Amino acid sequence: MKRVTSENVQEYLARYMEGDSTQEELRLLKEYFGNTKDLPAELRPYAQMFAVLEDKPQTPSVEALNRFAGGQVPARRQRVRLWPLVAAACIAAFAVIFLTPPKHEENMAIAYVDGKMITNQAQAMQMGQEALQEIFSNGSEEEQLTDLFNAK
Repeated sequence: MKRVTSENVQEYLARYMEGDSTQEELRLLKEYFGNTKDLPAELRPYAQMFAVLEDKPQTPSVEALNRFAGGQVPARRQRVRLWPLVAAACIAAFAVIFLTPPKHEENMAIAYVDGKMITNQAQAMQMGQEALQEIFSNGSEEEQLTDLFNAK
C-alpha cells in the first residue's frame, strides 16, 4: 500500500504540481498534510493549501432543489424606493451648501466705493481718510455730514 512519508513527500508534491498525480495520490497528500503535526516550515504552506482543497462546496438542500424544479421562487424582499431618499439628500445638501453663511477672514476689510468692492485693507483705509479730509476741509463738518447722509 502506498503511503506519503516525510522522505517521499517532495516526490508526491512534484507530481501533484505538474498535474501528473492520480486521485489516490491526491487523497494520500491530503491525508498526510491533514494528519502530520510537526511539519517543516517549507511544507506548512502546502498544509494550508490541502486544507482548503479538503473543504467541499456546499450543495443545495433537497427542498431548495424541489422549489427550483417546481418553479417556486422564494418571496422577494420589498424594494425600497430610492427617489424620495435621493430627493431628501439633495435638499439637505442644497441647504448646507447655499444657506450656510460664508466664512470670511476675521481681519478682512470690505469697502464699496462707487459700487466697486475693495478688499485691500490699506487701500480702503486710505480712501476713507481721503474722503474724511475732503469733508472736513470744505467748511463745517456737521453741515457736510448732514448734507452727505440726508442727500436725496
